[in-house]
Amino acid sequence: MKTSVLEKVERIEKERNDLLEKLSAFDDEYLNMKPRPGKWSVLQILNHLIKSEKLSVIYIKRKISGQSEIKQSSIKSKINAFILRTGLRLPIKLKAPDNVSDVPDYDTLENVKQNWDKVRRLFLSVIIDMPDGMLDKDVFKHPVTGKMNIKGAVDFFDSHFKHHLKQVYSIINK
Repeated sequence: MKTSVLEKVERIEKERNDLLEKLSAFDDEYLNMKPRPGKWSVLQILNHLIKSEKLSVIYIKRKISGQSEIKQSSIKSKINAFILRTGLRLPIKLKAPDNVSDVPDYDTLENVKQNWDKVRRLFLSVIIDMPDGMLDKDVFKHPVTGKMNIKGAVDFFDSHFKHHLKQVYSIINK
């Protein structure tokens, strides 16, 4: 199972790097421009993704460090992951929780890239170091859908990225 999780992480990492490469064609001023009042700029969207992933990795690290008992993933956990994946594919707008909505008004693509690289390296090391017996335990908790295993966490990172990728492309393709 760890191999398939790591392969998926490698795939989503390639998609992330492809996006960052495309965004490098734009200057920071453009990437900080809000498409409309009250909407996020490209770099604010990326900062939201980084913050979401960072808080998720911190939670996962805390769970697997033995600070609390971790239950085996159940059918409910798998349903939670499915609901989350499906919900993020729907063309509906959801309000982000406050703890991941506080994004800077201005940033640079280079800073965003460095911060995201750091979070992704940490996430990868957590997965690599995770004992095989933990792979099918509920180490991740999404604030809306609830607990799931590491595969559910990777699926969330992927679905969440793709959900916001549509926003990014709608801004840069104008």
